[in-house]
Amino acid sequence: MGTGDAWNHQNFAVPPQRLALVEACFDELFPWVKFVSKPHLLGYRLTDDLHAGALYFRPAAPAAALDEALGSLRREHPDLDAALHGLDGIDADYNDHCGFMVPTVGEWEERVQRAEQLERERPEFEIRVVDLFRPGDGRALTDYLYQAFIRIGLLGPFRNTFEMQARSAASAPPRG
Repeated sequence: MGTGDAWNHQNFAVPPQRLALVEACFDELFPWVKFVSKPHLLGYRLTDDLHAGALYFRPAAPAAALDEALGSLRREHPDLDAALHGLDGIDADYNDHCGFMVPTVGEWEERVQRAEQLERERPEFEIRVVDLFRPGDGRALTDYLYQAFIRIGLLGPFRNTFEMQARSAASAPPRG
């Protein structure tokens, strides 16, 4: 039996100069409700209750400094560059990621198409559909779960991946 605890939000520190681009990216990529857009805070709701699922971005100078330092260190230390490339290349389900569920497989397919379109047409967003799993494809973990791993490079070289899931109505276990 669970404790009754529930995840209610994710927060990302982003380089301040990227906040407007992050906002444009998320506005185009996901149909979430943007409920705050201020110079110091960007927030989206995934449900009607912002306490049940929210995503926040905050501009933070240390995030910019980290991004700059990592770029410099990657050039000076091939082992660090190889490690970060390794994280980028492993099975997406083994990499740090945030997951969310969409209501239907049809909506999941539409959003995957949108992410692939933005990957092609808006390179400044640094969107990449890393992997897709569909029931029956020989790689899916279940016979009912659809999974899309969408990486957003604007967020940095790690902890930048969102797993979008949908359940097939015919074979999905009850929610909750």
